[in-house]
Amino acid sequence: MKKTTIFLRFTVFVLIFAVLFLTVTEVLRDKRVELEYDVTSKVKGFYEEPENTLDFVFVGSSQLYASIAPNVLFEEFGITAYDFAANEQPMWISYYYIKEALKHQSPKAIVLDVFTMYGDTYEQEGATRINLDDLPWNLNKIQAIRASVPRENRASFYFELVKYHDTWNTLDAHKIQSSFWDKRNVYRGYSPFVVAHDYAEAAPDEVVMQTEREPMGAMAKEWLDKIIDLCREENVDLILIKTPNGHAERQKLYLSVEDYAKEKQVPFLNMNTLFDGEAHVNVLQAEKITRYVGEYLCGQYEIADKRKDPAFAQWHEDGRYFYHKKDKCVQIGISDMQTYFETLQGKEWVTMFALKKTDAVSFDEEEKAALASLGITPDYDAQGQWCYLILLKDGKPVTEGVQVTDAYEQEFILDDGHVYQLSYDLDEDGNAVAGLYMDGANYSMEHDGMNVFIYDALLEEIVEFVAFDTVRDATTIRVQ
Repeated sequence: MKKTTIFLRFTVFVLIFAVLFLTVTEVLRDKRVELEYDVTSKVKGFYEEPENTLDFVFVGSSQLYASIAPNVLFEEFGITAYDFAANEQPMWISYYYIKEALKHQSPKAIVLDVFTMYGDTYEQEGATRINLDDLPWNLNKIQAIRASVPRENRASFYFELVKYHDTWNTLDAHKIQSSFWDKRNVYRGYSPFVVAHDYAEAAPDEVVMQTEREPMGAMAKEWLDKIIDLCREENVDLILIKTPNGHAERQKLYLSVEDYAKEKQVPFLNMNTLFDGEAHVNVLQAEKITRYVGEYLCGQYEIADKRKDPAFAQWHEDGRYFYHKKDKCVQIGISDMQTYFETLQGKEWVTMFALKKTDAVSFDEEEKAALASLGITPDYDAQGQWCYLILLKDGKPVTEGVQVTDAYEQEFILDDGHVYQLSYDLDEDGNAVAGLYMDGANYSMEHDGMNVFIYDALLEEIVEFVAFDTVRDATTIRVQ
């Protein structure tokens, strides 16, 4: 009886120690759940998808997750897909991502990014950790570590506390919360890069005309062979893909992949010759690339359209996040004042305006009409210095605009939980000072003409604050 008690106590001690050790390790380990390179939320989000509900799983690097938007595949084609990817993912890690994906999903095909086909040696430790840290502990992860890390460096991958033991000094509530991340990823692994950028209508000539070949990395080729064998064993199609990065030198490598794919009888979509691009294309270009991929997939497979299936209603809700990012990307790229105001119509944003008028400020009739469509109707003929202030929600005025010459201040508390404030006063030199406040911070750029602040409550982020200085030919002034 005494030995049994000792054994039970020892067992309980070991279990408690193991739970505490794993919890502390998870809390102290680096997390990536914010901004575009949010690999933790991408990888963990994959496991929140109901089993066997994805038509396609995309695997690969950040160039893939910047270019393929599953929200677009769903909204335009009724396809369900996920970007199960991480930064600079080498083929030997992609192999284990595919194995992991096939444990949870039965897709029609795995679509594999070939960006890292240059690989001929282990990746740097940072990239390897980004790819492996967030995978769940199982035999698959252990094998991935063995394939990706030199023997002498593996200990800190098996026992992560060795690597992250000194991160306690950066511990905060957010880090603790993200340690137990169990949220679905509304973008299904995609990263919306919201930057203003003009892309050409077609791929650069130097990419299209490239004919030279660069050999594939021996290690990458070895693991691509294994991936092909794995997919055939699992009876799942494999499609190779290269999203457009506009890189003529890299195209040499992709031409070698193209030769290899023909030899292996594996489809290869080399979109580097079809679209202009860069390493991480913006939302607008990603939509075009994704649309092309969707058309290709629909031409190759019979895919049940899930857009009207109640079981996938959440996909419609989540799609709003992508299209809000798209709207933001469009808005920050507009320099023409009239077009800017016209594009604002109907957007699900909170928008504050401060029109500072002096004798030197002027608006043409088209610009006045665009402002009027938003409910902005000041008396432009009023003499002297004045300011027109208004707050809009979802494209409609929250209250009537006010045209003031004396000190003014009004506060609004909207259902998004933020406090907005419009104000106007004269400084000690008699100059007009207009305020566009959210939660106490002033976002007015203080220019004569139109000052604008836009907030997206769904994304929980500022779209932008901008000024159109109509004293100087409606010059657009943005925070850089």
